Parts: sequence; C-alpha cells; structure tokens
Amino acid sequence: MTPEHCRNIDEIRAGIDTIDEEIVRLISQRARFVKAAARFKRSETAVKDEKRVAAVIGSKRKLAVAYDVAPGLIEAVYRTMIGHFINEELEHWKTLDS
Repeated sequence: MTPEHCRNIDEIRAGIDTIDEEIVRLISQRARFVKAAARFKRSETAVKDEKRVAAVIGSKRKLAVAYDVAPGLIEAVYRTMIGHFINEELEHWKTLDS
C-alpha cells in the first residue's frame, strides 16, 4: 500500500512500521558485510579508510537527491552509521590474526 492509499492513521503507522523493520533488517545485513571486510584490511588506517567514507557519503547524497530526500539527513544517518561500524570493525579487526 502506498501512503496515498491509506485511509487512516493506523494504516499510515503500519506502513511506517513495515518500512522501519526493513531498514533495521538491512542495517543488520550491512553490519555483517562490514565485519567480514575486516578480514581484508591490513591496518587501522585501512579500517578507517577516510577516502572510502567520503565516497560513500557522496554517493548516498546523490541517491538522496534522486529519491527526493534531504541530502543532509542522509549524510547524517550515514555518518552516524559508518562511525559506529568503523568502531565495531576496528574492534573485530584487532582480534584477527594478521
């Protein structure tokens, strides 16, 4: 169902809840990829990879424009998520046999 076809606030909220569940599922999947990436990194600098972070932020800002979402919002979400994942990946990386 699209928002335009909702007949009441309960349908709107149900739609939002469905989307939120999918967002969380996808973030979980992304987290597993980030953890797996640690196996291929040889240094803390590689884990933090500032050039990659900048490229990801730039590409997501472009996607935001394409999907008519505020680029600043998407950048803030991604910076928060990436910062968290870098910290987790770094901790995991430290446990690997290099």
